[in-house]
Amino acid sequence: MILGTHIYPATGLAAERMRQALDTWAGLPGVRLINLQFADDASPVGHPAFETRAVLRHDSRTVTGAQGPRKPIVRELLDHLVDAAVQSRAAYAGFSNADILISPAAMSRVAAGQHEALVFSRMDIDGTTGAPLGEFLSGQDTLFITPQAYGRIRRRLRPYIVGEMPWDVIYTSILLTHARTLLVNRGDDCRHVFHDTVWVDSPFAAHGWRLSHQDWTYFARWYRYYNPAKALRERGGSAEEEDALRSRVFGPLTIVERALHRYRSLRHGAFT
Repeated sequence: MILGTHIYPATGLAAERMRQALDTWAGLPGVRLINLQFADDASPVGHPAFETRAVLRHDSRTVTGAQGPRKPIVRELLDHLVDAAVQSRAAYAGFSNADILISPAAMSRVAAGQHEALVFSRMDIDGTTGAPLGEFLSGQDTLFITPQAYGRIRRRLRPYIVGEMPWDVIYTSILLTHARTLLVNRGDDCRHVFHDTVWVDSPFAAHGWRLSHQDWTYFARWYRYYNPAKALRERGGSAEEEDALRSRVFGPLTIVERALHRYRSLRHGAFT
């Protein structure tokens, strides 16, 4: 299978977190690793275990017109990773943030081939002791999808920016609605060293929220699942109860939801 990311320039603790995470990827069985970089970057950041492809032509600045850190567009990353999967006849294309420690157990779930897509929430861990700090239910950092399923849903995916709110929950909601998707949000298949968030007060926030208004149907579905799921966990509910909740929320779109989605897409700018 294909697993890719964008390795970004980092220093200090951020660079160390990323190095440790990518080193774990290098030991994953049956995985071809790809590092997607900007086409005009003369000195892209790399890792010895990754094939570097300088193919990205859009970024956070070009799609928003705002100045700030140069970040890739999630949809463009997935386009290239799915193309790589098709070229190599891989069953899945995967994307993950570059600071996620991905376990062999996560890859075993993917390799089982029982789903069109798999989305992983992360287990935050203490950076010093490695002690688990709890699953991060409100965001997902790692996903895998078959090229066939991606071909069906690609038109529904808007150009959200990596590392910015709220691409992950909206993409997850779309996948849960329109593909046979497994959401893995219990346990530590994917771990993440806890650190302060860096997207607060982002210059690109308005772009993400404008797109989320276009995708409000999927955003609302996510929170109709997330809030009860969080309450269920707090009272010690079972995984089976949570699965049933997720199935109730993420059924086919209703006629009303489809109509509202079209209206919001037009009202907030359909051409993205």
